[in-house]
Amino acid sequence: MTRRPAARAGGGLGLLVAATVLIGLNLRGPIVGIPPLIDEISADLGLSSTTAGLITSLPLVCFAVGSPVAALLARRFGLERTMLAALLLLGAAIALRPWDGLAALLAGTVVVGAAITVGNVLVPVLVRRDGGSHVKSIMATSTSSYGVGGALAAAVAVPMAARLGWRGATASLAVLVAVAVVVWLVHMRLRARVRADVAPSTPAAGAGATPARMSAPPASSAAPRPRPSSGTPGPGPSSAPPRPGPSSGTPRPAPSSAHPRPPVWTQASVWWLAAFFGLQATLFYSVSAWLPPLLVESASASAATGGTAVSLFHLLGIAGTLAVPALLRWLGGARRVGVVIALGWLVLLVGVLVLPHVWMPWVLVGGLAQGAGIGLGLTLVAERPVDADYGRSVSAMVQGAGYALAALGPIVIGWAHGATAGWAVPLTILVALAVGLAVSGLRAGEDRPIGGPAHG
Repeated sequence: MTRRPAARAGGGLGLLVAATVLIGLNLRGPIVGIPPLIDEISADLGLSSTTAGLITSLPLVCFAVGSPVAALLARRFGLERTMLAALLLLGAAIALRPWDGLAALLAGTVVVGAAITVGNVLVPVLVRRDGGSHVKSIMATSTSSYGVGGALAAAVAVPMAARLGWRGATASLAVLVAVAVVVWLVHMRLRARVRADVAPSTPAAGAGATPARMSAPPASSAAPRPRPSSGTPGPGPSSAPPRPGPSSGTPRPAPSSAHPRPPVWTQASVWWLAAFFGLQATLFYSVSAWLPPLLVESASASAATGGTAVSLFHLLGIAGTLAVPALLRWLGGARRVGVVIALGWLVLLVGVLVLPHVWMPWVLVGGLAQGAGIGLGLTLVAERPVDADYGRSVSAMVQGAGYALAALGPIVIGWAHGATAGWAVPLTILVALAVGLAVSGLRAGEDRPIGGPAHG
């Protein structure tokens, strides 16, 4: 009886990696795949530049507003079912939004942003819950798929539009979502079987057993009794009653009444983590939006060269994300890694300000920095909360506040460029944000768990 759950648990870890990678492939592509086609879309629908910009900025607004809602939905309906519903909505919105004019395009983009928000919030929670000792490596792998999906969508957008038109090209991204849905359903089924195998050998709810993670085989012996909050041995009236797990329905002990979980918004560490995540996202989306026109104006580059530069920026992010576990080992912790990431951003920003004609090395360093930044941010969101249940609230607040800041970035940089008719002021603003990223990284990368006793 023990071998079968153990084998399924091992298979569950592989499915966890496959599922999070496939979900990650769909969390940037539906956004990044629009800008290469924006001129064609604008000409077809008669859009102003402001409305065209709204199509690309709406998902960021959804990220900010929807992150707390995503955590509430997962708590109410369970992580697995919430993620499945989000994937189904994402696929439907991608497939349907191009076909019925501007209103349908904008409404579909809102649904796309809302569905992606659920994935943004729940992927770190999923990895924290089921990843066991592999959290860092799984987060690096799944987060790198964000860059792969974005680069793939941007690369195929124009060739696909030449064959299918912009409507067919944008709708075709729903195929990748369908693949993710299939793998997620298999993951859900295997997880249900693991829980069913564990249940007969698990003590009743009153015994306070904890559910086994999918990355490790369940214990063959009875789980230990919960420790009473009074500190006296054995069960008694003062013992904390067990409560259900967030999505599995399997009982687990509640936190001791002596150490209740504090509201996330009262935790300084959560705010520092939100600052790091938000500044990283602001730099990423601002550079993604404005790097091509910057090179065209400041370096006399062609539009094709500007597109090549931003493509390299996204592609190098994959390597940066995968390097995060190694950087954490080599540099001895997240605080130093955060500072190194900020220095990489400064190399890019100061480089294109002072020597825009020599853009290649600056973009390469900046691409590595942005990939490592998103990888480190999501790894900290997955690892620092004291448990996966508390992690849902931390993830929602960090991403909600972070994306609220990021949604303003491209708008402010565009306004500064228009007001000054140059790039010195916009780049100076971004340099200041990179310095803030270094400061927030020093605080966000602390080792203490968020939500534990005496944590503030």
